[in-house]
Amino acid sequence: FGVAFDGTGYGDDGKLWGGEFMVCDYKGYERVAHLNYFKLLGGAKAIKEPRRVALSLLFDLYGEDVLTLKNPTTQSFTLTELKTYFIAWKKGLNAPESSSIGRLFDAVASLLGICQMMHFEGESGMMLEELYDSSVLGHYRFGYEDMKIDVLSMLAEMLAESDTSVAVSRFFHTLVEMIAVVYEPYDLPLVLSGGVFQNRVLLELMLKRFPEAIISNAIPPNDGGIALGQIVRTLI
Repeated sequence: FGVAFDGTGYGDDGKLWGGEFMVCDYKGYERVAHLNYFKLLGGAKAIKEPRRVALSLLFDLYGEDVLTLKNPTTQSFTLTELKTYFIAWKKGLNAPESSSIGRLFDAVASLLGICQMMHFEGESGMMLEELYDSSVLGHYRFGYEDMKIDVLSMLAEMLAESDTSVAVSRFFHTLVEMIAVVYEPYDLPLVLSGGVFQNRVLLELMLKRFPEAIISNAIPPNDGGIALGQIVRTLI
């Protein structure tokens, strides 16, 4: 049972993957669950601007009411920009759909006022990692139905949280709980891969919950491992 949490990868449905759960072997795979799709406003620009991802999820959550909301994400845009992006979101203009956990990290960093613009890949995840408090327990609510994980309820609760460190910590716990819920029916080895699992906090929490989980040690879990995977797949 493979969990692939990454930034952006081309999926077999033509969308941008990165939050996938798969039952697989050397012959093929079956995608059994994924993070619900959300739009990346501005396409590739959203990868460097967490606020664009967060704004898209706010539109999913509140619709046009976002134009009057006051939070770190909305306050990083002018009203004209908010109106323009709402039209783009509504019409799907330059807004490819993604299921990426990496982009969800970006959105959380923006919503909590931690990072609106990134200077290097993975910066938002590193900043969240630094704010984690091991004394904080519990996780946020999320939906899971028809193979899709819905995080909108999590984001709504997070926005109501006054303590940033608590919000970040519960976000990490929520990711672990998501994996646990999806994995529960399967009597298969659990394999964790993708660049998101380079996050120290998430990986430690996962190994505490699932000590037998298989992780990559000799080969990087991010893009650095793709070539080897392609070679193995070709040989088999």
